[in-house]
Amino acid sequence: MKSSERKILFLVSIFFIFQVLSFLGYRWPNSAGIFFLLIVLGTIGLTFYKFEYGFLILIFEFFFGHDGRMLEFYGISLRFTLFVVLMLIWLVRRAGRFKSFFINQPLTLLLLLFGLFILLARGRGVIRNNPTLAIKDFINYSYFLLIFPLVDIFSKKDFYYKVFSIGQSAIIGIGLLTIFIFILFATGAAQVHDSFYWWWRNVAAGKATYAGNNFFRIVTPAHLLILPLFLFYLSFLAESKISQKIQKTIVWSAIFASLTLLINFSRAYFLGILAGLIILAKGLKFRRWLIFSVTVIVLMVCEFVLIYGLASGNFSLGLDIFKNRLETVVGPEQELSSFTRLVILPKILEQIKGNLFFGRGLGSTVSYLNPLNNQMETTLHLDWGYLEICLELGLLGLLIYLSILALIFYQGWRLIARFNILESRATTGLLAGLGSLMVATLTGPFLFHSLGIFYISIIIALLINQNKNDNI
Repeated sequence: MKSSERKILFLVSIFFIFQVLSFLGYRWPNSAGIFFLLIVLGTIGLTFYKFEYGFLILIFEFFFGHDGRMLEFYGISLRFTLFVVLMLIWLVRRAGRFKSFFINQPLTLLLLLFGLFILLARGRGVIRNNPTLAIKDFINYSYFLLIFPLVDIFSKKDFYYKVFSIGQSAIIGIGLLTIFIFILFATGAAQVHDSFYWWWRNVAAGKATYAGNNFFRIVTPAHLLILPLFLFYLSFLAESKISQKIQKTIVWSAIFASLTLLINFSRAYFLGILAGLIILAKGLKFRRWLIFSVTVIVLMVCEFVLIYGLASGNFSLGLDIFKNRLETVVGPEQELSSFTRLVILPKILEQIKGNLFFGRGLGSTVSYLNPLNNQMETTLHLDWGYLEICLELGLLGLLIYLSILALIFYQGWRLIARFNILESRATTGLLAGLGSLMVATLTGPFLFHSLGIFYISIIIALLINQNKNDNI
């Protein structure tokens, strides 16, 4: 077995051990605190031994930790604890050495201005909305601070390859877990409302939704990163000049990613894939890009037919479920979740109108008439991504965020022409992943979820590093 394969196998094994520890912590809460403290203390020790190790553990948690609450200690998540501890260590030990990285960086001013809007929105949210929800939203945005230590760490080239390996391992690990949970529910080994289901629902923040004909949609926040990673690795497969050796190490990651997204079966993700494939055309001949994109789509349809046929037991092609999902796009009243999203829309617009420029603050909720029980309900899950940003941060905050994203594309696009083939495809893949999240955010929280912010922070750190190197 090659060293790269051993590394992936090791990381995937650690991932499943992490899942088991989380489940044991859920069943026996006292053990969760022990696991939590051991991981935090171990991370601190490794960070002082070699600074990069601590951040590799945090990056591992982002990729593999679902919604960040796999282990908690008195309600404080492992992800946030590792983040705070490592940021403090970085500030004390290394922050002063890297101030020059941020001087004359075009993104710096926009990021600082956006940070000011987030702080103001937190204050308004604590005063006007639910303080707990406002703080939770603020914690998600606070992960933008990772940009600073990541700029530091990405100055070492070998760190790129370590993160690359973690990304590959994440796709395979999350893919295997998704397939495993799909099999558990499809075979009846796990049941809705049993102990395993509630661990998956309450701790991993996942869902197992029956979609008919014995097909279960398996959903977890970890899939949010699978979407951009899928496009990132497809970027290498699309280029004929990339060596076969490199492509062979990537193809399994792409297969596991596609299987995962198909079992998730989210319309937002499918739209994101289409948007990402368009961006992957950068640097490719049109004919090759078209053949490659059609091949990816056809293979994904074949994969879904296989999954659906095995689950249903009657080798159905699953075209009916595709048809039903597509029909709800143009006729949302045919599905409860789509219809509810439509019902919420005028309520969101009404609140935005009353708080247009600076927003209503973090933790904002909307009350609406539930079409199922005909009763008024309040929700924080608005399912209109950009409108939710506008509601919380105001139109000005939304425009600043969109400006940051536009500048990322502008700088990344310019750098592609200067890179060698591997670097240019990596940059194209990262931008395709970002584009996929931007499209998916039309009906989801992807750009202000902790994992979406983590992904954007990585791209910004890479861009700042590259711009800094170009100015030397």
